[in-house]
Amino acid sequence: MYKKILFPTDFSEVAEGILEWISGLKDIGIEEIVLVRVINLTKVVGVTSGFNIESWIKYEEEESEKKLSKLVDYLKQRGFNARYVTPIPRGDPVSEIVKTAENEKVFFIVIGSKGKGFFKEILMGSVSEGVVRRSTVPVLLVKPKCFKTDDGKIRCELHRNPFERILFAYDLSEYSLKVLEHVKIASVSGGKEVIILNVLEDKLEEKREELLNSAKEELEREGIRVKVAVKKGTPYKEIIKTAEDEDASIIMMGSQGLGFIGGMLLGSTTDSVVRHSKIPVFVFKY
Repeated sequence: MYKKILFPTDFSEVAEGILEWISGLKDIGIEEIVLVRVINLTKVVGVTSGFNIESWIKYEEEESEKKLSKLVDYLKQRGFNARYVTPIPRGDPVSEIVKTAENEKVFFIVIGSKGKGFFKEILMGSVSEGVVRRSTVPVLLVKPKCFKTDDGKIRCELHRNPFERILFAYDLSEYSLKVLEHVKIASVSGGKEVIILNVLEDKLEEKREELLNSAKEELEREGIRVKVAVKKGTPYKEIIKTAEDEDASIIMMGSQGLGFIGGMLLGSTTDSVVRHSKIPVFVFKY
């Protein structure tokens, strides 16, 4: 199911950190990684005086191909089938990444998000949030821990198995139930425990226990250790807080649903979780 994925890169420290970490995805069946680098034309719109856009594009293409070739070799050495998209796409990064994912028929996109303090002009940030919103395929948003080394350079790392301790944000909708299938696959492949989190209004109180127990039992039948947490409050805040309290390694959730509270759609909740989470967020589209 998870054989082929897309990895957009801007050759930043964030992307480099993810590339080292991505080898761990072999545990869930990843066989092929398609790399894409987008030449961002939006940042040169309106630039005319003294700037040769075509020469700049040619330079960017040549440099990108050199770097992408090295990344392909790196991934092949780690047992993946790997290649990069040619010709190098030009245009708006979000649009090109989403289009490439559809054309390549990948199962999901792995993309990095910038860390606070170090990266202000880096591609991975607003672009990653845009991809999460507009992608028609699932998106695994990764947030490396970045720090300055003694020589002043910035290094980003992710050492933990992403599926070791999964927080599944479950709003009891049919959309979330589909995400449960992916939680099961990820848990069986490399997980130790799943925390099922539910934050809902009282109007579904009578159904809550039955549906939560059903999800719990479904995972337990696969030999997965499961914990159920029921919370009240602002949806995204409860998701973030529970992830921290439970030392979760990843948050898995859908982009649609009944709404966690007060008619708030899961889509808006997902936006906030993506923006504020300190750990990877795996968003499924239904």
